[in-house]
Amino acid sequence: MSLDMDDARSRISSSGSNSNDSKVKHLDVAESKEKRTGTRLDGDSARKTAKTRDEDGLPQGNVAVRMNQDYLDPKFVDSFYKAFTCKAVASEKDDQPETVSIPTENGEGIVVVSPFHTGRLYNILPKDFLHGLREELGALNWHERLNDLYWFYQTDDLALNGNTHIKALRDYLAGEEFVSFMERITGVGLTRGYLDLAAQRYKKGNHLLCHDDDVQRGKLTRKIAYIIYLVDEDWTTADGGSLGLFESDSDMYPTRVVARIVPRFNSIGFFLTGHASYHTVEEVTVSSQDRERWSVTGWFYGPATPESTEPKDTDAGVLSLQDSVLPRILEFADSDGTVSELHNEDYAELKKWINADYAGAKIVDRIQEAFLNESSVELRDFLRPDIFSRCVAEMNHGFWSNAALLGPAHVSKYLRANVDSGNAATLCELLAFLRSPVFARFLSGMTSLRFSSMSQEVRQFKHGHYTLVHDQVVEPFGVDVTLSLMPRPEEKAPDVQWDESWGGSTHYIADKDELLRISPESNSLSLVLRDEGTLRFVKYVNHMAKAVRQDIAMVFVESPEEECEDGDAKD
Repeated sequence: MSLDMDDARSRISSSGSNSNDSKVKHLDVAESKEKRTGTRLDGDSARKTAKTRDEDGLPQGNVAVRMNQDYLDPKFVDSFYKAFTCKAVASEKDDQPETVSIPTENGEGIVVVSPFHTGRLYNILPKDFLHGLREELGALNWHERLNDLYWFYQTDDLALNGNTHIKALRDYLAGEEFVSFMERITGVGLTRGYLDLAAQRYKKGNHLLCHDDDVQRGKLTRKIAYIIYLVDEDWTTADGGSLGLFESDSDMYPTRVVARIVPRFNSIGFFLTGHASYHTVEEVTVSSQDRERWSVTGWFYGPATPESTEPKDTDAGVLSLQDSVLPRILEFADSDGTVSELHNEDYAELKKWINADYAGAKIVDRIQEAFLNESSVELRDFLRPDIFSRCVAEMNHGFWSNAALLGPAHVSKYLRANVDSGNAATLCELLAFLRSPVFARFLSGMTSLRFSSMSQEVRQFKHGHYTLVHDQVVEPFGVDVTLSLMPRPEEKAPDVQWDESWGGSTHYIADKDELLRISPESNSLSLVLRDEGTLRFVKYVNHMAKAVRQDIAMVFVESPEEECEDGDAKD
């Protein structure tokens, strides 16, 4: 098969980008809710609000709202405070975190003591009010939020929204009664006049992956995150969308979800934000597209303290995280210390492994031309059919049972295989070939670049797996070489081709722009030049995926001499 120039992918080059931009954790074409500043509800807005309050401090007009008065009872406040501020005690049953229930006549308070203090109040507001609130929210403009970390729909900031129910909720949450109540049941001091408030809708497949909400704004920091659930009243665990709470290891990195809060209409969940408050909104798995997870969320702010301003990681910690996540760099070289040009005898070795149509000088020149024009290229049917079939067969029958689950969860989640000749002889030999000077010379011929080292790993992505852009895990720049070993669709199921709606695609981004997206395809080799300022991630694989993604992922690093020459040329 000869190279079709129409298959060449979009250009990947951002050498003019500011290198500091590569440290942005999560990029979105629209404003991320991770970056929204707490809205100050004072000045003219606060004065107007104050003029419309009655003698009890409630908003006047068509709608007024107050929380369930059971929760303002001093006995409940005292009991909840004691449970919320006590130290975590591990349960002896099923390794489940300790949960404390504090019932009232018309409600119930729940405290999940570990992995970090989380509270929940049922029957928090009048039902009729919440139905009116949802109706108003439904009439607003909703924006799709989509990047490596999340996928959901969100309103604009509701701080200045004038709709009756929205304004009443905002005024009450920011008012003295509710703010002081939150202080008394959590023991945390809050700053008056600052509140984040927005509504979200999670549709089928939507999610928010592991993060900690730990954000500072000058002298203020997020203190309490809250979620008011507006889901259907018959929402169940099977519908997904639970708030998953991660436990952390000794390095304060998230490991696994150990507690869940299932959405329930007319309840509020809340927790203290901080260095270890890692959580996730698990994927919504509803059977009907019409069923959605609705909520109103935000944060209460308070003064930043020395504890909250301390960096999460020392330099040693950063290095430890990067070393534990990224595959080891392997050096290879010819006698002159770098990979040289293709030798005539190399073509015979190439034909032992790859499609013979790619193992010739003319096609290598054509591939190089496409790569130089586009900075990326994809070669389909790359391996010889017999080699590809044997490798795929070896990756079945328990091959992944001893694979390592790569984390921590705020960076990645996928399987990395430990390959040896005992369980996968052909695959083991293929990996050695891809590390060889012969293949490096072949790659040099296709890209016009010279290489001194490379990394290599065998990966599998299935439901729930992903990688995230993270400023503490920076991949070496070079040429990304990815060989897809995803099984071909069976004759009985020819339609099971990888669908982008399943996730699992590799996305290349710079600043707020997506430059390239590559979906998995059986027996395909992709080459992408990734320079400084360009980042990549593998999108979360959702529950609709009917196949698994498995590949050999490599990064070939240019030799120092090559980088120096490029730098001199640019000067």
